[in-house]
Amino acid sequence: MKLKKSLSIILTISTFCVAEVDLDSINLDENISLDSNETQALKAKDREGYMPNIITPEYAKSGIYGGLALGGNSLKFSNSSNRMLSLSLIAGYNFNSYLATESRATLAIANEKSIDYKNISVFLKPQYEVYKGINLYTLIGVGKFSANSINSNATKGSSASMQFGLGAGYKLENNFKLFADYTYLGNDNKAKYKNSSTIMKSSAVTAGIMYDF
Repeated sequence: MKLKKSLSIILTISTFCVAEVDLDSINLDENISLDSNETQALKAKDREGYMPNIITPEYAKSGIYGGLALGGNSLKFSNSSNRMLSLSLIAGYNFNSYLATESRATLAIANEKSIDYKNISVFLKPQYEVYKGINLYTLIGVGKFSANSINSNATKGSSASMQFGLGAGYKLENNFKLFADYTYLGNDNKAKYKNSSTIMKSSAVTAGIMYDF
C-alpha cells in the first residue's frame, strides 16, 4: 500500500511539472512572436528616434566654426610677380544665417623666390543661401600681410589695410562645408624688391573645408 501511495504522489508531481513546462513554452513562444512582429514593423523610415543622431541639428549648433584651406597667394611688384602656395587656419562665428565674423591666419609653405610671407585678417562676413546648401558671401575687414626675403633684405614689404573678398560655400550633410574665395589683401607703396623701390600688391585664391561645431 505504501508503495502504491508513493507512486501515486510521484505521478501527480510529474504531471504538474510537465503542465508548467508547457505553459512556460507557450508564453515564451508568444513573446517571441510579438517581438518579431515589432521588429518587422520598425522599417528604416520608422526607426528615427531609436538610433542616436550623430549630426548636430541646426538649432543645436554653437555658431562657432573652424577650418583649413590651401591658397594660391600672389605678390605683384612694379615689374615682376611671385606666386606661392599657402596654408590658412580659419576660425569664425555665425551670428545667424546671414552674418558671420571670421579670422584667418595664412603662411606661405612654398614659393619660387624664397620669400617669407604671412597674412592675418579679421572679416565681417555677410552671406546668403541662394540654393539648397549653396551660399554666397563677401568678406569685408582689415588685415596685414608681410613679405620678406628669407636670406637677405632684397625684398621687403608689409601693409596693414582694408581687405576684401568674395566667395561661395557648399554645405555637406555632416556639419562640414566646402568653400572657395578670392581676397584682395592690400598693397605697400614703399616696398622693396631686389633692393629697388616698388609697389607691392597681394591677393589670394583660397579653397578649403570648414566644420560647424
